[in-house]
Amino acid sequence: MDSSSLPKDAAAVLAWSIAAPPKPLPAINQIKRICVIDFDNTLYRSPVPSNIWDGPSIGILRDSDRLLGGGWWQTPSILDATVDQRGARPSVASQGGHERRYSDRWNKPIVDIARTVDQNIHTLNVLLTGRSRILFSKTVLRILGNAGFSFDLVVLKQDHPQLGHEFATTMDFKKCFISMILNYYHEAERISIYEDRPGHSRQFRDFGDEFNKSCIRDSLVRPQVRFDIVQVQPAHRDLDPLEEIKQVKFMLQRHNRLAQNMDASLRPLPAKLFKRVCHTSYMLHPETTHRLLVNFRLRQRFNTREVDFFGRYIPIKMGKCEPVEIENLGGMGAQIQFETVSFGSYNDCIWAVRVRPVNNCGYRYQPQNSISAGRISAILPANISKQFARAVGIIWYLNTGYLIQ
Repeated sequence: MDSSSLPKDAAAVLAWSIAAPPKPLPAINQIKRICVIDFDNTLYRSPVPSNIWDGPSIGILRDSDRLLGGGWWQTPSILDATVDQRGARPSVASQGGHERRYSDRWNKPIVDIARTVDQNIHTLNVLLTGRSRILFSKTVLRILGNAGFSFDLVVLKQDHPQLGHEFATTMDFKKCFISMILNYYHEAERISIYEDRPGHSRQFRDFGDEFNKSCIRDSLVRPQVRFDIVQVQPAHRDLDPLEEIKQVKFMLQRHNRLAQNMDASLRPLPAKLFKRVCHTSYMLHPETTHRLLVNFRLRQRFNTREVDFFGRYIPIKMGKCEPVEIENLGGMGAQIQFETVSFGSYNDCIWAVRVRPVNNCGYRYQPQNSISAGRISAILPANISKQFARAVGIIWYLNTGYLIQ
């Protein structure tokens, strides 16, 4: 075990936290459990690039290196926009203080866990996120403060406080912190980690095994630590579409501005937003897609890791609708109620759920060309009829010079 992960005193532990003012650390012999909660899409329903973009564009936005100045998760104004949006601040219904209502920016089950843990004097309550400490400290503290959270430690990604070196990955940073905090609270018998990313959850489990083995190997006098890795269903909430387009335009302008200051031989291609519509569709929220996948599962023999799941939209028309067509649909953003009708496949390689508007409202898609999904003939009635409301929207193309169109 690296001696650099062994904190010398409470000040060394507090150096990891951005909490202001810092909370006094509980005594070492007081803590028997450590609870570590991830921020984005675990506790807080942060926005992700929505389905107004085509797939390659979403890949560009998510990539931290494709755009100068960083991608979606390195742009503070995107998280700032969630604070100002309606519903970002939770409201409290005080019937004797027993009931609390949350805005839809918060993942209520994890919020309840965080608040319950905070009442236990034998549990250290930690918020741990890979967000940059330099870029996001003020916004994260403002979001937590608005909601009345009081974590013992609020830890954002930074250079190592003692060694000064940069962590190569978010996971390296998180493992270093957890190792440090377990070595400080060496009487803790259990650590619970709430995480939305399956890859990180697997790495935490492996890390837990290695940590306990290293304690035995290094003859450290401490109890074995029980690692409880809780896989959280990712929860997010999209930005308002106009706000999202505004934020993406800012990212592209930042990229182009930084590129102009570079040597011409190293300068990347300019980034631009094409106002070319891929298709007009009823846009499905990711949570709606998830509910459909839960109810219409593939047969056991299929390895779902080898299957691409779409279901991001219900097509209305390829390309752009004329204004009169949009008006007949109720206007951009109009909500239409759908219900599931049947489920089928084509050659066991393409699967589709058939839906229809409730009460015959909305527009029925009539494909002009023969497509694979249209060849599905083995249609089975849906055992469970699901209803969901979706809005009229359009898919945009984003181009940074890397896409071939």
